[in-house]
Amino acid sequence: MTDPARAAEIEEGLASSDPEDVYDAIIDIGKQHHRELVARVVPYLASPTGFLREAALRTLVFHLHLPEHEADAVRMLDLDPDEGAREAAAMGLSFFATKDAELLQHLVRVAINTSEQDTVRAAAFLSALDAAGLERGEFPKARALPDFEARADWGLLARVLSRAGHAVPPEVVDRVRR
Repeated sequence: MTDPARAAEIEEGLASSDPEDVYDAIIDIGKQHHRELVARVVPYLASPTGFLREAALRTLVFHLHLPEHEADAVRMLDLDPDEGAREAAAMGLSFFATKDAELLQHLVRVAINTSEQDTVRAAAFLSALDAAGLERGEFPKARALPDFEARADWGLLARVLSRAGHAVPPEVVDRVRR
């Protein structure tokens, strides 16, 4: 770390008995790209506290793009009981899905899964768009929440997937036709 005062603040946050302070410290590690503190973040992937698992995912996968934690993010996207952790996993996986067509399709499957929480579906949807090569000017202008199913731009997802040479699942095509 270059700034000893900032390093001390992060260490103080990690040592705090207040989970919100710990959350902030974990997020700061990611936002400030302190790769030297990764070992301090990894244990929080298994925290009993959902928002601390979420913070660890945001730092390790979304901010730092660490490939050794991609599998953790996929597992947590599919199985974590905390909605925020699943949402963070979906967001972080966008980076890896740009080079992995199977992972991109996994994000699309999460987006079309009506039994999943809308916030997680929306994160997977946006991550799939990003990973498939969505251009800046194409970014959806309307909010997809609340009522994700009705407000998501399924036609945009189909176009971006197709343009990038990826399969467009029949469930997406059906949503475009509605």
